[in-house]
Amino acid sequence: MEKITAIDRPDVSDRLWDRGIMILTCTLCFVSGFILSGAELMSMHIPLSIGLAAAFTGYELIFVCVGGISGAAMRLGTPEMLNAVLPLAGVAATVFVLGKMNIKKKRRLILSVSVFAFTFVCKTAVMFSQSPSLNEFILVFCSSLLCGTSVIFYSGTADCIKRKQNIYMLDNHSLVCIIASLCTVLLGASEISILGFRPARFFGCFVILVAAYLFSRSGGSVAGIAIGGCIAVSGTSVALSICYGVCGLLSGIFSKFGRFFCALSFSLAAGISALLDGSAEGISVFAEAASAAFVFTLIPGKYLRKIRSNIVNPGVFRMETEFCSAGERLTETAKAIGSVSQCISSVSKGIEALSPATDIMVCMRVRERICADCPLKDSFCPEEGEFAEITKKLSQGETVKCEDFSVNFNAKCPSAPRVADCFNRVYAGQKAVNIMQANSARTRELACNQFDWVSTLLRELSEEIGKGSQVLFNKEKSAMRVLADNGFNAVSVSCVSPPSGALKLTCVVEDIPVSTSLSRLTAELSRELEAQLHSPKIREHKNGKELLFTRKELFRIRMGSASASCGNKKLCGDYFECFRTDSKAYIILSDGMGTGGRAAIDSAMTVELFSRLIRAGVSLDTALSITNSALSVKSDDESLSTLDVAEIDLFSGNTIIYKAGAAPSFYTVSGRVKTVEMPSTPLGILSKAGFSRYTLRLRGGETLVMVSDGILGSGSSWLRDEIKAFAGGPDASEFSENILESARRRCGSKYDDMTVISAVAEEI
Repeated sequence: MEKITAIDRPDVSDRLWDRGIMILTCTLCFVSGFILSGAELMSMHIPLSIGLAAAFTGYELIFVCVGGISGAAMRLGTPEMLNAVLPLAGVAATVFVLGKMNIKKKRRLILSVSVFAFTFVCKTAVMFSQSPSLNEFILVFCSSLLCGTSVIFYSGTADCIKRKQNIYMLDNHSLVCIIASLCTVLLGASEISILGFRPARFFGCFVILVAAYLFSRSGGSVAGIAIGGCIAVSGTSVALSICYGVCGLLSGIFSKFGRFFCALSFSLAAGISALLDGSAEGISVFAEAASAAFVFTLIPGKYLRKIRSNIVNPGVFRMETEFCSAGERLTETAKAIGSVSQCISSVSKGIEALSPATDIMVCMRVRERICADCPLKDSFCPEEGEFAEITKKLSQGETVKCEDFSVNFNAKCPSAPRVADCFNRVYAGQKAVNIMQANSARTRELACNQFDWVSTLLRELSEEIGKGSQVLFNKEKSAMRVLADNGFNAVSVSCVSPPSGALKLTCVVEDIPVSTSLSRLTAELSRELEAQLHSPKIREHKNGKELLFTRKELFRIRMGSASASCGNKKLCGDYFECFRTDSKAYIILSDGMGTGGRAAIDSAMTVELFSRLIRAGVSLDTALSITNSALSVKSDDESLSTLDVAEIDLFSGNTIIYKAGAAPSFYTVSGRVKTVEMPSTPLGILSKAGFSRYTLRLRGGETLVMVSDGILGSGSSWLRDEIKAFAGGPDASEFSENILESARRRCGSKYDDMTVISAVAEEI
């Protein structure tokens, strides 16, 4: 048996990871500075590395400067090198001064103006030292202005990298900054050639292919024309702009058939252009295009499909202002109810602190009732600790008599019998008060718990409103087109993707054509929406017919179960339930304390209440707190039960095991049997309950087995052997029955309540 232990990532690996990221960042800064130092536009060198340096600070700035100076020294002549190095030094000094003075307001504008000024002054000085002309002066001014403007999009790109911004959450400004930065890098590297092979054009072809696959024909042609124009103005053939535009258009047209057809059409278009051109450069263009297409086909398709789904078909939240304000009100209400719980808890602690001990209170009451009118109260007082034995005897449930007092006390006190009787009556009354106070404290504690989980529930509702379902407008347009192609007159189409990952397509049509095949329609919609759909559910609608398509799960769970009660009694102390929602399957098993009817009531109440809360959309943690509170107030007697829950995602196979005092579970992975055993507390013991969690992933043919502790009465090695021999067989019910019979045989005539549930995952 393999024990599952959680291993924390050591600090050394974290430091190595951070060091590696820093080295990679500095390397990219050096390479970018080197490439941008020799960017050429209209036969004029533009040191864009100056603008890149203005976008960074610290180590990144140093490496950009080193890369820019190295590139200028290796690739440029003396005048151009001065135009690159001197402004670079001035900009680095400006960044250093702004950092020392902690100037953040309009920092980007100051740096843009500084880059323009340094570049313009240096270029103008070099120009006048030679043979100046008006045309050259205009080019110097424009190139300096371009360097100053480059600070804007380089800074925007640097901000996205530093914030580690998700690509799917980029706004238009960030996207423009990133695209502009990539184009300038392409511009700077366009002159680099290896035996006629230009890496910049190779990279451009790769970008066109990706754009064609993601954005179809429009994206491919736009990217092709843009990159072709960028390469053309850098001094290469102007015909490349048209060539790349046509290649991008064709690959975009064939992208719907898959990335292989997209790459093939791009390569063929480039090859035809090379044959028509007949020059050496045309052959190089074809070689670059074919190489880029080959690299493009090596990228795993699932990553490209994910990016395509998130970028091309964005989810637009259907959230209005009132919904946002409703979420905020729910959040504030949750905080207010949580503060009520804290207030009650503080008051309870204050009351407990002010309440004196029981023995002190009893002695005080006896003195007030008997000794207040006694003439000896000033001359005679019991010695310290006189009544300690008396209160101890009372706490043990015995009755106090005057003989229990000391000889000295009986000799001096004329009312010893009355004192003994008063002790008995006062202690009995105080005991009743203590019971009432304990019940009151328990009630206050339960009230605190109720307020806590109500606050949590409201907070969850607020978060759910914040997430909301995504409306996929592009998929709605695609579905409308497929319906029209199949002869449907669509009234409305709605495609919604809830946070669970499921997909719902609702189509309202005037009527269903007689010659229409719904299976063919479902297949076409599945291909167009890139999601396998179930056959539609047809319902009447006021405007015609409503077709409801839902996404098919990737996994199906085959269930099998078997139970036996202790001593063949009528009622079993174990109770379980299996059900599914839109995207997940749940297995819930509870074992009540003891056996028989009382245990059956506790376990049934636990499972029924917990499952109803889950179906209602309540989170598992909140449902656990509510169920625990319900068990606590069910009766004055102690009510205990375990809770074992498996949550299986039907779209990914990801499974989370939740345990609250439950027995170990077992699952298979690659032919091995693993055990999930976690320390946890049953429900009904403490005022607050919590789950222990374990995450796994079920793949096709793998099995999950959940049992109550009665199954493991004779150990677990035999059970692991049977699970391994089963190996995801066809009949899960028979497998569960066999496990139950084996457990009963091994435990003999005296066995506890037994339950076994087996779940086999199947890929659809």
